[in-house]
Amino acid sequence: MSVVCANSCGWLLDSCSLLDEGLQRCVSHSDGLDKPKYFKCCFKREYFNTVRPHVQIQQNTDILTSTAKHSSGEHAKIDLQTRKKRKRKRRGLNTGELDAHIYHGKIRLVVLEGSRALLEAGRQCGYLTEVLTAPPSESMPSHECRLAALCDMAKQLPLTDESLMAPVQMLNRDGLDPSLDLFSYITENPFDCTYEVTLMKEKYLLPPRSRFLLSDITRMHPLVNSGDKFDLIVLDPPWENKSVKRSNRYSSLPSSQLKQLPVPALAAPECLVVTWVTNRAKHLRFIKEELYPYWAVEVLAEWLWVKVTQTGEFVFPLDSPHKKPYEVLVLGRHRSGTDRAVRSSAAEELPEQRLLISVPSVLHSQKPSLSAVLKPYISPEPKCLELFARSLQRDWTSWGNEVIKFQHSSYFTRERAEEPSMTSETVIIQ
Repeated sequence: MSVVCANSCGWLLDSCSLLDEGLQRCVSHSDGLDKPKYFKCCFKREYFNTVRPHVQIQQNTDILTSTAKHSSGEHAKIDLQTRKKRKRKRRGLNTGELDAHIYHGKIRLVVLEGSRALLEAGRQCGYLTEVLTAPPSESMPSHECRLAALCDMAKQLPLTDESLMAPVQMLNRDGLDPSLDLFSYITENPFDCTYEVTLMKEKYLLPPRSRFLLSDITRMHPLVNSGDKFDLIVLDPPWENKSVKRSNRYSSLPSSQLKQLPVPALAAPECLVVTWVTNRAKHLRFIKEELYPYWAVEVLAEWLWVKVTQTGEFVFPLDSPHKKPYEVLVLGRHRSGTDRAVRSSAAEELPEQRLLISVPSVLHSQKPSLSAVLKPYISPEPKCLELFARSLQRDWTSWGNEVIKFQHSSYFTRERAEEPSMTSETVIIQ
C-alpha cells in the first residue's frame, strides 16, 4: 500500500510501493521469441536504504579524515596552518538566507509536530519499526544515462510533417518497432500490463497506459499538438544552484526559461498545477510572484515533503543552516478567461498546508509520486502530466530529456510469473 497512513497533517508514504504499482504483470517480446515472456518486477529496495541521517555519515567521515591528517606532528602543523589561512570573517545573512530563515521559522512547528504525529501513526501500523544494522552502500550501482545527450543531438533534426499531424505512436503486439522516432512523437503503451522494450539498445519498462515524449524544452510540439488537456500538471524543474553546478549531474534551467513551458496550452479548466521547489527563497518567490501569475495559475497551497530515514529520523537536522530535511510543493489552479470567476468544490477543499513524509531514494532528484495524495483534489478519471520527469507512471503522460531514466531495467529486480489465463485482454496482448 503506497499510503501507509493519513491524518489531518498529511500522509506517510511508502515510496517503493508507489514505484511498484503496475509492475505485478510485465511482458517482454524483446528477445525475439514468438511467445512472450511474463514476469513481475519490483524497484530495488537498496535504493531506499537510508539508515542514518546524512549529517551523521558526514561527521563520521570527517572524524576518519581528521585522524589520518593528525597521525603525525608534521601533518598536524600543516593542517593548523591551512586552517588559519582559510579562516573567514563572520558575516551577516544575505537577503536569500534571511528569507529562508524567516520561512523556516514559520513552518518549523508544523514540520515538527506533524511529522511526529504521522510517524507515530506509522509505527503503530508496523511501519518504520525495523532497525537495520547494515549501513547503505557508499556507491550504489546506477545506469549511465545518455538520454539528455541524445536529445541534444535529435533536436538538430527537423520535425516531420507526420509528427505534427499525428504526434502519438503506439506499442504494437510485438513491442516497440525499432524504426519509430522517440524524439518527435509521444510513445504510448496502450496495454494494461507493463511492457519491457528495447530502446536505443537498452531495456526499459513502460508501465500500463503510460505515455512519454523524450525531448528538451525546444521540442515540445508533439505534446502541444496532441490536443490533450490535462487536469493535473506536476513539474520538477532543474533549478539552478551551486550544488548542481559542482556535481554536474544534469543541466539546470534558468528560471526565466520556465515561462516558455506551454502550461496554459496544456491545462484543462481548473487544472491543478503542482511545482517542486528547492529551499532557495528566490525560487519560491519566483513561482508565486512571477511564474504562476504568468500562466494564469492561482496559488492556493504550499505543501512540504519531509524526508526521513528508515527509523523515522529527519535525514538532516531540522534546524540545519545548510540543508533542510524538507522540500516545498506549490499548488495552484489554472484560471483562464471566464474560469477565473469560477471556484470549483475541489479547489475550495484543497488544504493550504499538508506534509508528505517518506524515505527518500539515494538516486538524485527522484521524487515520490503524488498520484495517490492528489486524487481527491482532481476530477475522476483525470488526465495527468509530469514535466521534467525522469520516470513514468501508470495512466500518466510524461515529458523530459531523461523521461525514462529510472525505467531502465537495471533499477528493478524481477521474478518469473505464470502466464495469464486466456481472456480478451491477453488475446490483444499476444
